[in-house]
Amino acid sequence: MPSIRAVAAATTLVLTAATACSGSSSSAKLPAGADLMKQSSTAMGGVKSVAFTIRTDGKSSLQVKSADGKLLKSGDATGTLQIVQSGATAEMSFTVLGDSVYLKGVTGGYRKYPKALATALYDPSAILDPQRGIAPLLAKASGPKAEATEKVGGQEAYRVKATLPKDSAAALVPGVTDDLSGQVWLGVTDHRLLKVKADLPPAADGGKGSVTVTFTDFNSDFKITAPA
Repeated sequence: MPSIRAVAAATTLVLTAATACSGSSSSAKLPAGADLMKQSSTAMGGVKSVAFTIRTDGKSSLQVKSADGKLLKSGDATGTLQIVQSGATAEMSFTVLGDSVYLKGVTGGYRKYPKALATALYDPSAILDPQRGIAPLLAKASGPKAEATEKVGGQEAYRVKATLPKDSAAALVPGVTDDLSGQVWLGVTDHRLLKVKADLPPAADGGKGSVTVTFTDFNSDFKITAPA
């Protein structure tokens, strides 16, 4: 019969081995944040179309409160937008097509405007623009640090903390005038940007808020046409 000391030693060995095996995936070393951002910038540069949502939470000094849309790399886009005007929230539908923008409020039909004029409020075409949008946002982010792996929409992703440059951040969230401290979620397998969450500058009364932008339906065959 084995001694108590031998049994204890064997038990310790088994438990140690089991712990090492079960914890290997969670304790694995994460890739360098800078490498992840570079890979994602390259991957997003090849995206031809995407669906996006924008949501603000808490108090915000931004005029755009939320948006949902579908976008082609050409700049054509369609969706809905909520903006704050004189303290009230107004909703409108939009379609960006070539050099024109079609806008429709809660009542009435669509009205056509020159793109250069209408997109001063919101320009979704900037999101996939290689000079203004997601790709430079990721490439120019400072201090990226991988924090963990999490699932976003059922897809495994790296969560990376970083400071997002204001010029590129404004392409995602119009009205941004400062660099934003936030996090991005990058697909483990395809490196695409799945989600952005950032703290917003304080509102006029000092209240704090945040913005979350999500991306889905990459390279879908969206058909965007002029509204009736």
